[in-house]
Amino acid sequence: MAQFADILRTTEQNTRQFVREGLHRVRADFFQSVQIVAASMGAWLFAERVLGHHEPIFAPVAALVSLGYVSGAKHARRILEVSFGVTLGILIGDLLLILLGHGTWQAAVVLFLTVIVARFIDKGIIFTIQLSFQACFTLLLPVPDDAFTRSFDGIVGGAFAFLAMYLMPRDPRKNPRARAIALMDAFAKVFQLSSEAIRYYDYNKAYQSLLDARALQPLYDACRGDLITAQGMNDLSWKSRKNREELERLAKTLAAVDLAIRNDRVLNRRMASTIRHVQLRSAALVSLSKALDELSLASQSIGLGMSAPKKEEREHYMKKAQDRMVRLAGTLNPHYMGVASFEGESLVLMLRLIVVDFMEATGMSHKEALDKLMPLGEAMTQHAPSTSSLPVIDLHVSSEEMEARAAEMGAATVTGTVPENASENIQRQPDQLHTRSINIMLFENEEENTSQPRTDRPSQVRRD
Repeated sequence: MAQFADILRTTEQNTRQFVREGLHRVRADFFQSVQIVAASMGAWLFAERVLGHHEPIFAPVAALVSLGYVSGAKHARRILEVSFGVTLGILIGDLLLILLGHGTWQAAVVLFLTVIVARFIDKGIIFTIQLSFQACFTLLLPVPDDAFTRSFDGIVGGAFAFLAMYLMPRDPRKNPRARAIALMDAFAKVFQLSSEAIRYYDYNKAYQSLLDARALQPLYDACRGDLITAQGMNDLSWKSRKNREELERLAKTLAAVDLAIRNDRVLNRRMASTIRHVQLRSAALVSLSKALDELSLASQSIGLGMSAPKKEEREHYMKKAQDRMVRLAGTLNPHYMGVASFEGESLVLMLRLIVVDFMEATGMSHKEALDKLMPLGEAMTQHAPSTSSLPVIDLHVSSEEMEARAAEMGAATVTGTVPENASENIQRQPDQLHTRSINIMLFENEEENTSQPRTDRPSQVRRD
């Protein structure tokens, strides 16, 4: 009985969730639904009343498919693909109808030939479907009185789709704004969890922050898809100039956020490994945690700057995030932050990358963002050998040799020196590297641990 009650409860919850999501989609796409109906019926009436075509079914079909609920594609390209696919498919069907006649096996031959032609012309799946569908439909439906009238119906449908996009534009910024604020709020929560993980030295939280950072990718992809769609809609609207500047700015910000998300995944992966294997100083934990808190607050401000309806509000929030990142950039120095180990330094270096990405997201150029970073100088610890003494590795070697070198380099990070026999496996070249930060990244070649998080901590850990 209890099991039956649980099944009913789960079914009720799923039903409510399904209804909520359905109502949300209806509200969000209500205007586009009206737009689709207007374009489809307009194409039908024009083809029937003006052109005199009998039952011009392909006209509304072309308009409907062209304006369908789509995300991640330019509307202009989609309408052209559909219109051209419909027209070409009907044209091929009409020609083969004259040559082969009307029937089932003729439809099979036409379908095969149109699929081959579609794949030859274009790689897009929409084009292939439309061309093949219309050609097959042409042979299966009753033959019209006038030849090639259905080809004109496809052109009419595409033309009315363009006309509806131009005369009945909806605000293309709505969906990208909503996606952007959701993405940056989730990003802020990742930074907050990372801050708690490093402050309390909790491996499980660090591992969870890595999983949450990976989960940001679908949110970014959805936001990017809506932005591409919005740009396509805006290009076809008579109001395009009004929205173009905001959409271009949003695209630049989103590109910088993408880099920050990628760098954050590296940071969280390294942080989890550091917590598991070594113990950082208390001062380093506090400073790293504060830096992550600042990134969390900046992420929220950037989200508001991407989604605010008024230009003044967007500029205000972006300036707020920029000022916060500039202040943080002036403190990201291992010595200043109380860091005195290679593992801690690698975290600081990754934080510097994310801060630069966020400053670029607020509108700064890459050079301006780099200039705001506190110089590293000789702040890096001495146990990591200077890059000037590190030879350049020849990449044209076997995988076994690379694994041997990686093991030797790993030993060097612990002892603080390059093993004597490492010189036999490394080809020296005249040009040497001189950046300590690059040296840190070269020595960090630890593979990502994809196993489940462990609750046990090593009994003995190395302390700086």
